[in-house]
Amino acid sequence: NDLEQAFDHASKNDHIKGVHLRSNFSSTFSAGLDLFDMHERCAKRHRPTIDKFVFDTISRGATASLRCLKPVACSLDGHAIGAGVVLALACDYIAIGTRKPFRIGVTESAVGVPFPTIPLEIMRHQLEPQLVHRLIFDANIISSNDFSIRCERSETPDDLSRKWLKMMCERPLRGFQINKQKWWSDIIKLSSIDNEQDKKEYFDTITGEDCLQAMKQTLKK
Repeated sequence: NDLEQAFDHASKNDHIKGVHLRSNFSSTFSAGLDLFDMHERCAKRHRPTIDKFVFDTISRGATASLRCLKPVACSLDGHAIGAGVVLALACDYIAIGTRKPFRIGVTESAVGVPFPTIPLEIMRHQLEPQLVHRLIFDANIISSNDFSIRCERSETPDDLSRKWLKMMCERPLRGFQINKQKWWSDIIKLSSIDNEQDKKEYFDTITGEDCLQAMKQTLKK
């Protein structure tokens, strides 16, 4: 998992003072999962493959910043859908771009895909309950202008993230590390547990015929 390896490297390297995640050149903030790939994996109904991909690769990658011992900032300046939203919310600082509106949301439930426990808990931890409920149950896509999260906004969010990282890097690191570990302690504990029930429910649901058909129909649009 590239994300997990990158954050682990940052934690262990004294020359790295912080990590900055940003939207790519096509203005997308992504954790690396797309519906076509997911449908192909689910159609094969091979549980070890799905368990490894969803719970080891995607979930651990999207939550790797929680375990990073260095400050992590992210700049959202393009569409953030699904695991991309979770990845952003797991950062220590978020800056949102205002140059043009973009889409934010989680669309899994629209095709019958349940949310794994850890990503769900990260969203509940970081957002207002009503917003989390709307995003997860309604599978709504909302404008970045309407994304009600307490963060800084600018036409140049990268500059805000770099400014925050510079400020954090000028402070003693250990105090930050202790505060970060306490802030995320409940979710970090959850992520260390091998939740067999969560995995079984997820596999049984996403390999069901109704879920597979919903994914297939969405891909045709």
